[in-house]
Amino acid sequence: MRLWRVIVLMAVTLAVGIGLGYVRWGRETRELREALTRAHAVRPQLAAAPGPWTARGVVRIVLPNQGVLFLTHEAIPGLMPGATRAFAVAGAGLFAGLSPGDPVRFTVERRGQQVVLVAIDRDKGT
Repeated sequence: MRLWRVIVLMAVTLAVGIGLGYVRWGRETRELREALTRAHAVRPQLAAAPGPWTARGVVRIVLPNQGVLFLTHEAIPGLMPGATRAFAVAGAGLFAGLSPGDPVRFTVERRGQQVVLVAIDRDKGT
């Protein structure tokens, strides 16, 4: 293959890679702005809502070494919409007997700017 063809091919490859990277960056930026807008919309409700809050969810990941529990939970009125998120756990004893996939009923409360999981039990169903 001639040298000029290699150079042109490399330049086209580089241009396509940069273009695709720019498109992805733009998409991620738009998604982050939308998430920030949603967070700002929820924030005024957070200050006015009394706590603690109790909800149902499903355990996704248990990380006792980091003091974190990932839950997929229903909407918590006055606090947050339903989602999968990490919660800081108030005490190491709360991790006992939990494994991914367990349905749970849990209680969270606000401690400063953080929402902390303070109680959790396996959900026996309704």
